[in-house]
Amino acid sequence: MMRYGYGMGAGMWVVWILVLAVIALVVYLVVRASDGGRSSSGDAPQRPIGRLSAVDILNARYARGEISSDEYEERLGHLAGG
Repeated sequence: MMRYGYGMGAGMWVVWILVLAVIALVVYLVVRASDGGRSSSGDAPQRPIGRLSAVDILNARYARGEISSDEYEERLGHLAGG
């Protein structure tokens, strides 16, 4: 005869452990996705995608050949404040 109500069998413990692991994974993924792109390594915060600094834009324009070396150095000097 089977006994009911005297605790959980090994199968139920495994199920509860799996349920708790899934909940922990969901919480981890939500926290990771909502941290705004910050780095956990302590480095300077990363810019959100699509937001480039003026120096990044200047570097890209120079790399594409849109501006000359002289113009690049002049504008970089202005951006650096010197």
